[in-house]
Amino acid sequence: MERVYFPGPLVGDLVEVTGPEAHHLTRVRRIGPGDPVQLFDGQGGVARGRVDQSDRNRVEIRIESRDVPRPVPPVQITLATAIPKGDRFDWLIEKSTELGVARIIPLRTNRSVVDPRSTKLDRLRRLVVEACKQSGRDHLLQIETPVSWTEFLETHTQGLRLIAHPEGEAITPCYGSASEIALAIGPEGGFTVEEIDQGVRLGWKTFGLGPNILRIETAGIAASAAFLALNPSEVPTTGRYS
Repeated sequence: MERVYFPGPLVGDLVEVTGPEAHHLTRVRRIGPGDPVQLFDGQGGVARGRVDQSDRNRVEIRIESRDVPRPVPPVQITLATAIPKGDRFDWLIEKSTELGVARIIPLRTNRSVVDPRSTKLDRLRRLVVEACKQSGRDHLLQIETPVSWTEFLETHTQGLRLIAHPEGEAITPCYGSASEIALAIGPEGGFTVEEIDQGVRLGWKTFGLGPNILRIETAGIAASAAFLALNPSEVPTTGRYS
């Protein structure tokens, strides 16, 4: 069943989808009157309905039932990361959405090569929507405003806080009890000694991801997957997801 993103509360019996989402439905997916769809609002609201009317820039959908949203992971992961070159950040956004990462914060660090201020956040947020459609995720991954390493450390003072480092301690099951985890991934070349020391002084710990040096996007996905695996979601026995 085609999934449709509707950026607003799913209230009432009739919703109107406009803009790029309507264009995608009518021109790309060829969805028309009578076709069934599933709506999600990115905040946990999920409903099923059928297309009532449509044209190139507008689709009216009549809601027929409400669905139980997929559960969110019991651990909320914030992935703060330097931005890799080229389209590798797109891949990181997509896979983080599929995994269940709660939010991504682009970082400016001493060795950053790509300036996150030049990143097109609107385009990246559209990637999040498309990844949610594909994976069935009902809550959008949040992409926050880029910040410097110092700004990030000053504003994230709660929960388990970890910095990826080749010499850091291995991930252990003891991390499975955390409800909030902030993971910091440095640029190509890694964080500087001064940046690591700055974090450690503020209560951050370092962790490792094996003997090999990983690229930014590989490290981000590997770390997120490892910590999410320690905190698996419980799937309810009732509800409709398809």
